[in-house]
Amino acid sequence: MEFQIEKRGIDVDPEYTQISENVVLGSASWLDDDGRRHARYQVLTFHDGKIIDMQGFKSRRQAERFARSR
Repeated sequence: MEFQIEKRGIDVDPEYTQISENVVLGSASWLDDDGRRHARYQVLTFHDGKIIDMQGFKSRRQAERFARSR
């Protein structure tokens, strides 16, 4: 995936925050061709070292609320 992102010339800034033992909030932000910043957020739930659920959100607030309810 990183190769495809670099190939297209997109500068993505990923960030990960551990919410609890089994829940991680991931985010990625980037600038489009017009200089506008975009961001997407994912909540990943783990069990036995494997991702068992992944939900996507348009706002950090929604993602955090969902992550803390897990």
